[in-house]
Amino acid sequence: MNVAERVQASIRAVNAAERDAVVAGAFTLYRSPASDHPYLNYAVPNAEAGGWDRIDALREAFAAHGLRPRLEFVAECAPGLEEALAADGFELQGRYPVMTLPAEALREVPAPDGVVIARILAGGEPAGAAFRSAVAEGVSELGGIGVRERFRRRGIAAALTAAAAADAVADGAQLCFLTPGDGGAERVYARAGFARAGTTVVHMVG
Repeated sequence: MNVAERVQASIRAVNAAERDAVVAGAFTLYRSPASDHPYLNYAVPNAEAGGWDRIDALREAFAAHGLRPRLEFVAECAPGLEEALAADGFELQGRYPVMTLPAEALREVPAPDGVVIARILAGGEPAGAAFRSAVAEGVSELGGIGVRERFRRRGIAAALTAAAAADAVADGAQLCFLTPGDGGAERVYARAGFARAGTTVVHMVG
C-alpha cells in the first residue's frame, strides 16, 4: 500500500467510526446521524474499486437520505473517477495537495521565545491552535492549524504543526497527513517536515 492509499484507508476508517456507512456500488456514503451538512456527509470510493459505471447507485443513496451528492477522495487512488463524475454531471469543488510526514521523518520545530506549546491552556494569552485525529490504520490527520493575526510570522504555526505530529507519533501513528489551503500554508508545513504525496479532490452535484 503506497502513501496515498494509506491516507485514503485512514479516512475510510475514521469515517466508519464516526458515521453510518451506506454502501452504494463502488462507493460508500458516510452519513452523519446528527447533521445533513454536506461537509459531514460525503462518499469515498471503496478500496480496490476500479469501475465507475454505477454512479447512479451513488446518487440514489444520497437521495434516499435527502442529501446532496458529494465525494471527497485522494485522486491518485481512483484513476478515471474524476472523468466519470464530470460526465455524470458532478462539478469539481476543490483540489488540495495532500502532504504527509512519516514518523521517522519527524522534526522538532522549537516555539519562539515566550510561546509555550501545550495540550491545554495554562494561563497566558492563546496565540493559536491545532488538532489531530485519532490514529486509524496507523495514520493521523492534522487540521485546524491557525494562529491569531497579531501573533503571525513568528514561526508559531510550524511549531504547532510539529508538536501535533509528535503527539500523533507518540500515540502510535506511523504517518501523519494534512491538506494545506494555500501555498503559504504549504510552506509552513514543509518546515515541519511535511511533503506533497497526493491530491485530495472534492466533487459535488451543482
